[in-house]
Amino acid sequence: MFSTTAITLIISGALIIAALAFYAGKLLWQLQQQRQQMQQKQQQLTAERKKYLTDSIVLICKAMLEQQCELSEGALRLWVLLDHLAPDRIPEPNTTYTGLYQMYQVVKDMPTHESRNKQDKVVTKQQDKVRLQAEEELKSAILADTAALLTRFKPE
Repeated sequence: MFSTTAITLIISGALIIAALAFYAGKLLWQLQQQRQQMQQKQQQLTAERKKYLTDSIVLICKAMLEQQCELSEGALRLWVLLDHLAPDRIPEPNTTYTGLYQMYQVVKDMPTHESRNKQDKVVTKQQDKVRLQAEEELKSAILADTAALLTRFKPE
């Protein structure tokens, strides 16, 4: 019925198909392993970033409570850090930390560093007056928010 050549060709073809199937399976397994490693690395990086942000929040809160950092500067820095924890915005910072939020609203558009040094001194004095007045008015709310953040993020 089948010649020896035909049987040899069929067996050879079957072996080639089996080898290719094995190779494809090996490549799929390696791809799956690589995806798992990438996912684990991403989770590790996310955890490290979150730890860095929370450690920074704790450090700034302690500095503010110990009066080593101006309330306006601390509020600005804390708000930026809280904003970077965007997926964890529960509870919502705008309504939970109203003192910090109000202080941030006052200082967020004020220039800092070199920009501040370059602007007119009269403008700088006016901004300082507004900033210091807001610090005084919001002091108790800011310190309460700072203590709440410290409690929330301080490691056990």
